[in-house]
Amino acid sequence: MSHPLYVALVWHMHQPYYKNGLQGQYILPWVRLHAVKDYLHMAEVLADHPDVHVTLNTVPSLIEQLVEYAQGQAVDRIQVLSVQNSWTSDEKAYLLANCFSIHWDNIIRRYPRYWQLLQLRQNARDEALLFAQDYYRDLVMWFNLAWIDPNWLEQDPLLREMVDKGAHFDIDDVQAVLDKQREIMGRVLPLYRELQERGQLELSSSPYYHPILPLLVDNHHARRASPGLPLPNVPFAHPEDASEQIRLAVESHQRHFGHRPRGMWPSEGAVCPEMVYQLAAEGYGWFASDEAVLARSYGEWTQRDGYGHVTNPRLLYQPYRTRVGKQPPAIIFRDRFLSDRIGFVYKDWNGRHAAEDLIHRLHRIRETLNESEQPHLVSIILDGENCWEEYEHNGDVFLHHLYHLLGDDPDLQAVTVSEYLAEHPPREEISTLHTGSWINHNLETWIGEAEQNRAWECLARTRDRLCAWHAEYPLLDADVLERAWRAIYVAEGSDWFWWYYSRNSSDQDYLFDKAFRGHLASVYMTLGLPVPAWLDEPIAGLAAPVHHRPVAAYITPHLSAAPAISLEWTGAGFLDPVASSGTMQKGHTLIRRLYYGYNPADLFLRLELNEPVAPFQVAFYLTAPGRRKANQRVRFADTNPALGPSGVGLAWEILLPAGRHEATLYRADGQEIWRPVTHLGTIAVGERVVELAISLKGLGLQLGDNLELAVTLARDEVLTEALPTHDTLSFNLRPVA
Repeated sequence: MSHPLYVALVWHMHQPYYKNGLQGQYILPWVRLHAVKDYLHMAEVLADHPDVHVTLNTVPSLIEQLVEYAQGQAVDRIQVLSVQNSWTSDEKAYLLANCFSIHWDNIIRRYPRYWQLLQLRQNARDEALLFAQDYYRDLVMWFNLAWIDPNWLEQDPLLREMVDKGAHFDIDDVQAVLDKQREIMGRVLPLYRELQERGQLELSSSPYYHPILPLLVDNHHARRASPGLPLPNVPFAHPEDASEQIRLAVESHQRHFGHRPRGMWPSEGAVCPEMVYQLAAEGYGWFASDEAVLARSYGEWTQRDGYGHVTNPRLLYQPYRTRVGKQPPAIIFRDRFLSDRIGFVYKDWNGRHAAEDLIHRLHRIRETLNESEQPHLVSIILDGENCWEEYEHNGDVFLHHLYHLLGDDPDLQAVTVSEYLAEHPPREEISTLHTGSWINHNLETWIGEAEQNRAWECLARTRDRLCAWHAEYPLLDADVLERAWRAIYVAEGSDWFWWYYSRNSSDQDYLFDKAFRGHLASVYMTLGLPVPAWLDEPIAGLAAPVHHRPVAAYITPHLSAAPAISLEWTGAGFLDPVASSGTMQKGHTLIRRLYYGYNPADLFLRLELNEPVAPFQVAFYLTAPGRRKANQRVRFADTNPALGPSGVGLAWEILLPAGRHEATLYRADGQEIWRPVTHLGTIAVGERVVELAISLKGLGLQLGDNLELAVTLARDEVLTEALPTHDTLSFNLRPVA
């Protein structure tokens, strides 16, 4: 039997739990705004292509918030401010800070009045009192309008009238738009159910409040992937909470969609062996994670050429089973490269060309598999809401063309995950599931830094107090107890710890910190207990983010390339990849960290990767003060002009070829050619680590010189990654103790 290449598109819909545990108001409007721009839109686009089947993953706490909005029971601060007659100076400042929170060039610039409001704000340097009331009325109106799906703005008579009016809105106009938003929100779940009944859409789930399940089971599990990770002083190990978050999700799904979910995207793709038993107990048929988790579980990495095409496709493009129980759920693993192209790359492309590129890549997978007798599944799993504002017409052009091409192509078939598994159960087995997530196959995004660990300690202490209180008063009112536990489960959500991570930041960090502590405080208030003083102390700002550290002392390390860095590197400086700045974060960087240090005689470098070194050509570039001949570009710069330093005179290259354990020193000739000088004898190469030493004198360097440094990775003569991304790391070889 001949098979097409099966494609499982899984769109994950998630927002944090924004409802304030004490006052009930929503602290931020993003559930409402994504509902009117994305949640309905994604289903409406799919409905136009009945031959295309996809999976949509919904987080139950998001559904809860969406239902409250649709029923008029939810209200956020911007909603309230939108229909006020006047605003205080603080409220005006809040509106100025928040009502331009949408893509400026792609959306705000589309509407002349909204663009004018933005220019006025920029020119006034955010001085709220410089603008009259009419400015703020138009501002709140355009913020609410611009977040609506452009198809609705173009086709709905009321919304089209408001867009055409453009300015000088009144309260009745704004209220009419808010009412229309409520109408749109009310259509989301009915359309999801309709597409589900057609068999075109599978609705999968996540744990109720989006917790990181392995960390609920035992947050010491984070050390399975990161052995030296600092952990909270107060332990947290409650597998019963993980089970309850899963059970609540099943209950919610049954209530809203008429059946138990068959599949799950565990929050952030975070998995561990223990949770497989919990999923099996609730009847889940499948769950998903990332390809790097597969690599660490199976003991074999996905190999790609320089263009991102997988060269060992049978590893990734099939489901797996584990050795857990009689009927363990199947596991699928996302193609990180294709998922990230939709999330981060195609937004800058013509929509039709982007869709055609993805289809071409799917055909390349089928050709590389070189067999149609065995079924294979490509899993593309990503955020289904946050990237579209950067796309042409909210993603319409890309999505419609992609679905059209998938529906018409006999060699490709878009399926739901359960649809595929019903016909093609797993053929391969994983003996031990790796504990990790879709971000660098570890759990460091949610635990390990000072703020995160403090948050875990606050959660653990509050939960312990609730348990002690219940033990002391076993006849406590059931409603009181339920409300207290609900606050605990909300505080277990991943988003609080995500925003405490130094690599994620937003203008609302203080709001998330206050909300997290508020949920814990509500536990004490619900029980009639005084709120501890330590919950009044902000967690955010407890420690400054550290992505770069300068050299502190001379070092003379022995080169071993061991996975864990030795104490001999203590005085070295380090540089991490560029941090994310919000909700859309790439799940993987090849480079984990670059260490650099020296003594009066030698320079030492240690490069740590998140994947094996072997497939990559590693190159270190250095400047030399006073050297006349220098090259301006790194090797293979033409293959990826966005990477690597530019405008810097690079004098030396230390090159480690792919798959080799020896390096060569090259000298720049000033004509963009690198001339070999000598083999480097002092180098150690481990699975994911490269360490080397080189004489300062041999480089023409001495103490007191300024040095610039960059490192690049290339694969199949294609530049893949650089650190720093666009510049060099500059430091002085100053005498130190």
